[in-house]
Amino acid sequence: MYKKRLICFLLMISNFCIAQGDDFIFGQLVDSTQNEPIAFATIRVKNKAKGVITNVDGTFKIPLRFKTIGEVLEISCLGFITKDILIKDMVEGQGNNIVLKPSAFELSEAVVSANIKKLSAQQIVRIAVNSIPQNYPIDRFGVIGYYRDYQVKNRNYTNLSEAIIKVADQGFGKKNILTNQYQLYSYNPNTDFEIDSFARQPYDYEEYNKVVPNAKMKNEGGNEFITLRMHDAIRNYGLESFSFVDDLSSDFTDNHKFRLKGKTNYGKESVYEIDMVYRNKDYVADGAIFINTNDFAIHKLDYAVFKRKKPNDVSGAINDEERFSDGFKKMNREMLYHIQIEYVRGAKKKMFLNYISFYNKVLVHRPAPFKSKFVVNLNDKSFRIRMNKIPAERNKIKIRDFDITYKNTELPIKEFYFLEDERTFVVCPYLRKEGLKETMALIFKENDSLRIPDLKYAYGNIKDNLGNKLDDRKWEYLHQYREFFTQEVKSISNEKLKGNKLMIKDLPLESELQPIYEDGMKKEYWKNTPLPMLKN
Repeated sequence: MYKKRLICFLLMISNFCIAQGDDFIFGQLVDSTQNEPIAFATIRVKNKAKGVITNVDGTFKIPLRFKTIGEVLEISCLGFITKDILIKDMVEGQGNNIVLKPSAFELSEAVVSANIKKLSAQQIVRIAVNSIPQNYPIDRFGVIGYYRDYQVKNRNYTNLSEAIIKVADQGFGKKNILTNQYQLYSYNPNTDFEIDSFARQPYDYEEYNKVVPNAKMKNEGGNEFITLRMHDAIRNYGLESFSFVDDLSSDFTDNHKFRLKGKTNYGKESVYEIDMVYRNKDYVADGAIFINTNDFAIHKLDYAVFKRKKPNDVSGAINDEERFSDGFKKMNREMLYHIQIEYVRGAKKKMFLNYISFYNKVLVHRPAPFKSKFVVNLNDKSFRIRMNKIPAERNKIKIRDFDITYKNTELPIKEFYFLEDERTFVVCPYLRKEGLKETMALIFKENDSLRIPDLKYAYGNIKDNLGNKLDDRKWEYLHQYREFFTQEVKSISNEKLKGNKLMIKDLPLESELQPIYEDGMKKEYWKNTPLPMLKN
C-alpha cells in the first residue's frame, strides 16, 4: 500500500512540478516505522526565520534559490527526531522522499516525574494554562505566514483560496485579538482546483443553504481567516473560543478528565503528552495537550468533537457516508470539528504560533436541478407554476400531485393544464368551496393583508427526464478547512502595521474592497499549495 502511494505521489509531483514551474523543490515526509506521511511537520531553512509546514499528505515545497546558496533544511515534528538535510542533495523536478524516525516514548519516566512533583495530569494542565503570561510574548510581535481555506468533496480539494498574511499581534497581554491588525500581502482563489460557487457562500442560518450540522458557526462577514483566529484557544485564553474548551483559563480544566500518557520530545525539549476527554448526552470531545516538562509551556493542543450516534439517527444527504469522514479518512464516529494548534520556541524563549488547522463539517442545501417558480395570477384567479424544464410523462401527472396550502389549510384543486410552452402549469382552485370563499378572495385580490409566507406548495411525482423531482433539493456533506502556517516571526516589541492597507476584518478575503499590500511580497514568502487529492 505504501509503495502504491509513493508511486502515485511521484507521478503527481512530476505533473505538479511542470504545472508550477521549476522554481521549487518538492518533498514528502514519511514515518520510518508506519510508512505513513507526516502531516504538519516544520521545515525550516536553518539559521533563518523562513520555513513552511508539511501538508496533510506530508508534502512541502521550498524555493529553489535556497539550493543554489547551499542552505540546510531543519525538519522537526512533535514525537520525531529532528533531522537536518542539505538542500543541494535534493533532486529538482521530482518528489524527494524524506524519512523521520520517531523519538522514544518514555511512559514510566513521565509518570515518575509527575509523582516526584506530586502533580496529577489535571494539575499539570492547570499550571500550564496559568503560565501562559510567562511563556508567551506579552508585547507586540509580528507573524507572517501562508493561509489557505478550502473544502474537500469526493476526496478532492475544491474552493481552494491561498494568501500570505501578516499579523501584527498586540501581544498576549491584550486578550482581545480583534484589536490586532492584519495585512494581506497576496490573495487568490486557486483556479487549478474546482470552484463551487454555491458552497463558497457564507454560512446561512435563515434560509439554511449552508450550515454546520449540530452547531452554529460564527462567521461574521464571511472572513474565514478571522474565524480561524478566533479558534486559537491558546492565544485567546481568557475568552470563549469554542464549545467545551470554552475559556481556556477558567473552564478547560474543570470541563475535562485528563490522563498522563507519557513523555516525548519536540526537538531537544521534553514534553508531557496528556490525553483529555469530555462527555455529555449528545457529544464526546477528546484530544491531547502537549506541555513542556520544564516551564509548562503548551506546545500543542489537539482537540476534536464528535456527535453521539442515537437510535434511528439518519441523514438524507446524497453522500451520507461522508458523515463519518473528515474528507481525508474514514472514521467510526461523526466528527463535527477538529482543531490543531502548535506553538514553538522563539526569541527570548517565548512561544510563537507555528500553525493552526481548523476543520468543521458542512451541509449545503443544493438548488433543485428541476425547479419551479410559483406565481399567483390575479387575472384568471389561478396559480402558475413555471418550470426550468419540460416535465417527463406529463400524461401521468394528476391533481393529487399538487399540494397548495394557505395557513396550513389545503386549497382544493379543480383542474390543471399546460400552456403552449409545456413548461408552465396553470392550476385552478375551487373558488367557491364552502368555508374557503373568504380565503380565496384574500388570495386573488390585491391587498396588503395577504401573507405570502403562509402560502406554501409542494409537488408529488412530477419529474424531469433525468428522474429529478420538481423542487427537490438535496443536502450534501462537505469538509471545510482553514489553516495558517507561520513562515516568519518578527519578535519586535513595537511591531505595528502602518499605512491604510489593513485587512478589513468583516469582509471576505476575496472582496474587491479588501486591500492588498503588495510591497510585503518583496521579501520571499511562498504558498505551499497542496497536491491534488490521492485517491483510494
